[in-house]
Amino acid sequence: MRLDDAGRLVIVGAGQAGALLALLLGRAGHDVTVYESRPDLRRVDIDAGRSINLALATRGIVPLIDAGVIADVDSITIPMRGRMVHAAGDPTPDLQPYGSNPHEVIHSVSRSDLNAILLDAAEATGNVHIEFDARIASVDLDTSELRFTDGRAEPFGVVFGADGAGSRVRKAMAAAGSCEFATEWLDHDYKELTLPPDENGRHRLDPNALHIWPRGEFMLIALANPEGDFTVTLFAPKTTFAELVDASEVDRFFDEEFPGFARLLPDLAVQFLENPIGPLGTMRATGWSHEGRAVIVGDAAHAIVPFHGQGMNAALESVRALDRHMRNQPDDLDSAFRAFEAERKPDADAIADMALSNYVEMRAGVIDPNYLAKRELALELEQRHPEHLRPRYNMVMFSTMPYAEALSRATAQSALIESALADPTIDIDAMVRALAPLPSNDPLADPTALSIS
Repeated sequence: MRLDDAGRLVIVGAGQAGALLALLLGRAGHDVTVYESRPDLRRVDIDAGRSINLALATRGIVPLIDAGVIADVDSITIPMRGRMVHAAGDPTPDLQPYGSNPHEVIHSVSRSDLNAILLDAAEATGNVHIEFDARIASVDLDTSELRFTDGRAEPFGVVFGADGAGSRVRKAMAAAGSCEFATEWLDHDYKELTLPPDENGRHRLDPNALHIWPRGEFMLIALANPEGDFTVTLFAPKTTFAELVDASEVDRFFDEEFPGFARLLPDLAVQFLENPIGPLGTMRATGWSHEGRAVIVGDAAHAIVPFHGQGMNAALESVRALDRHMRNQPDDLDSAFRAFEAERKPDADAIADMALSNYVEMRAGVIDPNYLAKRELALELEQRHPEHLRPRYNMVMFSTMPYAEALSRATAQSALIESALADPTIDIDAMVRALAPLPSNDPLADPTALSIS
């Protein structure tokens, strides 16, 4: 089936992935209808206490450049040059730069503000209609209909499931036998707080760093917003949250574990008790499409935990890949969708694994002497052999190298570095030079091409 002859194009979900896909399809001249279960976030605040602040990195920047919205996005971001580590018992935080090159920064961005930019751009194509408060009860792949909770039904020619980790499109595909999926839940949850600006409207912490208070089994992080406030998130075991049920327990916990932060937030207990607890899980799926008439993308196909800052970046990268495959095979959507999964499934699994391992690194590794020694040697080797070695974090955050390749290279590099630390007589430089050269077409070959302020 050809995309031009497919009939009504419908996207379920108007988050980052759905909005970008609508923009790309609309810009290509296709009429698109988007159904979103929530109100229009440009008019209603729907994210309070529920949305982990986003970290925009190279993989997300590239699709936004393609979509022509990077200038608007640039204006709502704050660059972060490294992790500001607030170790227990140490009143002086330590900045650990993300890389050794000036352009190696990530960008704090408001989920709702970024989403609004994409929605505006999609509607500006003149080909995209977005219906909010449209709650879908089920997707019927036999009759090609969406059924809504208000009792109505709407037809589709092709349905794109960008409806998140709980995707109804994916569940319909699973019921039809096209898709299998499973969710692995962590025994840790998260809760958000807001650290307001000081009395002069300025940030109370350095805005150009991702702040981490690592405490072994749990951690606090803070990302700056342009208005002078910070989005702060506690990640902790479920058992920890179960104990924090009244103001006195909340105050005691933060006074003991994060005393410097607690002094900055007088209404900490009030916020903590009012804001919801969010679960953390990894959803892996196999079979991302159904007969060329349905396909899933973004979190609907590969939901991951947030500890590598890649959930949104991976979703935008997947939308870009899906769009490319549809343009490459416009006369055969079924083949295009299958090629899309074949390309992205290994990468989705790789970043899921790396995100899980990065949680341990963030809450404990950043203050572990062995981790710090490995990191220092990796950065030194990168300076000496930039054509052969790059730390895993940098391959993930500051390049478009496929995630699976980044994971494979990082595994090999880690083994070399471990060997060198265990035996200083090893010729580590020769071993690094024996590694396959890094791809020359990576965006980092011309770092200024992807610079935003």
